[in-house]
Amino acid sequence: MQLTIDPATTDQRFDRFLRKRCKPYPQVRLSDIYSWIRKGTISVNGKKSPEDYRLKIGDEVEIPDELLGKKDPSRLITSKERKLKKLTKADIQPLILFEDTNRIAFNKPAGVVAHESNHHRNELSMNDYLETYAKDYAQGTFKPSFGYRLDKDTSGVLIGAKNYEALQYLNQIIREREIDKTYLTIVVGNPPKHFVIEKALEKSYNAQFDRAQMVINEKSWMSSQTECRTLKTLFHHDLGQLALVKIKLHTGRMHQIRVHLASESFPVLWDIIYGNPAVNRKLAKELAIQRQLLHCWNYHFIDHTGTPIDCTAPVPEEMVRLFPHFSF
Repeated sequence: MQLTIDPATTDQRFDRFLRKRCKPYPQVRLSDIYSWIRKGTISVNGKKSPEDYRLKIGDEVEIPDELLGKKDPSRLITSKERKLKKLTKADIQPLILFEDTNRIAFNKPAGVVAHESNHHRNELSMNDYLETYAKDYAQGTFKPSFGYRLDKDTSGVLIGAKNYEALQYLNQIIREREIDKTYLTIVVGNPPKHFVIEKALEKSYNAQFDRAQMVINEKSWMSSQTECRTLKTLFHHDLGQLALVKIKLHTGRMHQIRVHLASESFPVLWDIIYGNPAVNRKLAKELAIQRQLLHCWNYHFIDHTGTPIDCTAPVPEEMVRLFPHFSF
């Protein structure tokens, strides 16, 4: 299969482009895609290309047909499709924090994936909500899209673009770090009042969870910086020492906050990959909380007209319950 990059698909990361193209082939795993990229099995203009290469108009992407196999229609007809038929704008409206002619900001609930994946094929995703709500803005091959993603169990501000130009602009200011991103989280331990974590990250594969994850690797080119301010600490009779921490991201790597905090021995509560299993079990048993206590609280940037855009998502009930006397 040879695919030519056109204006509607240009400037996408190579790996994200392939993930979209492989969606109709449920047997293709995420790990397969990254393995093919690393080995050069899937090429751009006949050459091996890194996963973060940004595709340009006229690039030729070659995907050997034998890699994909056949589409499986029976597996593509999912319970999610039945749910989509019942999804209305009225269902989605309560999640909207902000909307104008170019973009829309959602308060993403914990437990909802940003994009469909092989692990969550039958679940509604935030991408489904966006496409359903803003379907009138789809033009040609363009569909309303998010400029970034949040983990399934992370809640908070998630911004989508209604047109191609808005998406390009959002991607640009994210790349150039012209967005202020503030998160709230609850961690195990007693961190300093203010600290900055600067540790390079590298993507790896976790066989136990069958998914990509990040590891600290100071030789990696993926320099990463997370600024943390401890807002309040307390001793919980079931969970031990806890801290409410405000995070400012200076870079936006996958799982960055979670990996950085865990590397300093302050893991995020209910982080099933990098967290403290014993504390997580107590959190579920004693408080019936089974979600990652990480929340994208505020997103601030200047749009292409010079207008400040500021989106704040209400603090989740689970975080308020653990710190009931803190004024958010």
